[in-house]
Amino acid sequence: MRKPKLRATILDVSGQKKYEIIKAAISQYNTAFEHSFFLEATALIESLISDRLESRLGELKQESVAFDTLGNLLRDLGRIESDEILIQIMNKQINPWSGQRNIIIHQAAKIQVGKNKDWNQFLKLAENTAKNGKIAFNNFNKQLEKLRRKKLISQF
Repeated sequence: MRKPKLRATILDVSGQKKYEIIKAAISQYNTAFEHSFFLEATALIESLISDRLESRLGELKQESVAFDTLGNLLRDLGRIESDEILIQIMNKQINPWSGQRNIIIHQAAKIQVGKNKDWNQFLKLAENTAKNGKIAFNNFNKQLEKLRRKKLISQF
């Protein structure tokens, strides 16, 4: 059995380094989206969403968290998350988005028996998926930052 890859925390890398990586990934997402590379944009935003979910999971469990699939992260975090806004974002935005993401990432070149596939329709779905992922990421990240600021303020 392979040893799981653990997500680095602020104890492992500086906050500045983490910020630079997230900023670069968002920049690359924006470039990909602007150039209609929606599959790349979707993959990047999934990585960013997963990072936020892993970060929150580790924060609540107070332990290192292994890299995992979006579905497993949503399930595990859903079991212990207490913030109603984050729960709502996970259930109403990220979870449905993950189904769209699976179609875009795993079915780009596939055609189902008895179904006609139109590439332009697929690209429109890919564009919407990339866009909706960014919205979900922004909403989750905004609420997570709000909770962390509130916690920090309450410590003083």
